[in-house]
Amino acid sequence: LGVDGGTTRTKAVVCDDDGHVVGSGEGPASNYQIVGLDAAMKGLAGAVRTALTAADLSAVQIAHAVFGLSGMDMPMNRAQLEAGLAATFPTLSIRLVNDTWIMLKAGTDKGWGIAVVCGGGANACACGRDGSWVTLRGLGYESGLRGGGLDMLRDVLHVAFLSHDGTGPRSILEQAVLEVTGASDYDTLQILFLEAMQDMIGHGDLLQRALAVIPRVFEGATAGDEPCKHILMLQAEALGEAVTGLVHKMRFEQEAVDVVLGGSIFKGSNPLLVDRLALIVHESAPLARLTMPPLDPVLGACIMALEMSGGGIAQKAYGRFAGQTV
Repeated sequence: LGVDGGTTRTKAVVCDDDGHVVGSGEGPASNYQIVGLDAAMKGLAGAVRTALTAADLSAVQIAHAVFGLSGMDMPMNRAQLEAGLAATFPTLSIRLVNDTWIMLKAGTDKGWGIAVVCGGGANACACGRDGSWVTLRGLGYESGLRGGGLDMLRDVLHVAFLSHDGTGPRSILEQAVLEVTGASDYDTLQILFLEAMQDMIGHGDLLQRALAVIPRVFEGATAGDEPCKHILMLQAEALGEAVTGLVHKMRFEQEAVDVVLGGSIFKGSNPLLVDRLALIVHESAPLARLTMPPLDPVLGACIMALEMSGGGIAQKAYGRFAGQTV
């Protein structure tokens, strides 16, 4: 069983030892830092239950399960999530990992490299040739990694308020923010976000609605909106700093290392973010290859579960997973 629990949705997949998907399921967001632990467990339980039903299996028939969860950043997060998972899935043998790990496994068949996940939040990890893992803290600017949709949302609001108040350049984001949040005016918008950006738990619905503005940033950049282009450049620089740090930490400077880019932000309609990120990465690792994962990240979780069975079946499964949609 492989599970991918993120800020916007949850996926679960059951596969057999030969790498054939036999059941899959989806559920709502399960980043407990955003939706709370109870809601996260309900989202995970729903996705797993649907996958098991589709596979005509029960939980006791699952040999290994890997849960790749966003929000699993600190030891206290691990302790809380492990307790929640044990209570929700008492019969499963679970390995809990950060969601960047399963993105790396889905993105390269080398078994080592760097992965950056940029969706609602942002985080990055690296795995060395020796199998050693390094994961960044993923707790925002203060902990060393700025980036992700929620971070972009702060920039969007900043630009939108400047545009509305006439204290900065005009931007299409001024009207776009009102449209996606449903706020009638900027006084209402200010009240909505004053609490939400200080304490995200309990404001998940508002934040999810607001994240719908992110595609408008890419569209604005294509249309020549300077504030939109600046927001994308800020993201590239922040993520580039993280990748460069991992390159040096893992001594990948002269390696043909795969840098896997996963998450909704990298799917934006304007290439400025990825192009700028590539330039930054190649300054420290000229042989690096930036790539989108060929497999759905949840299949990366399945590969990690298969690795727990040994016998080299995970490597064979990588090829079989190619082209399978879940």
